[in-house]
Amino acid sequence: MGMHPLHEAAMRLADLGFTRPRSKTKDLVGLLLCHGARAWRSAQPRVLLRIKAGTPVGHAAVKIRLQ
Repeated sequence: MGMHPLHEAAMRLADLGFTRPRSKTKDLVGLLLCHGARAWRSAQPRVLLRIKAGTPVGHAAVKIRLQ
């Protein structure tokens, strides 16, 4: 699975690549916003998601089930 959100944020801070002409402040703000959103999503309870797409005649065209 993926890295822990705090670890990933720390790794991104370490690898920001300061050779780009982009503002360091803008990079940091973007990173912190991304980290906050990821941490919020990871704290949400798990859900069951089912997606069914049917054809005009009623047959299942696509079935996707994520648990």
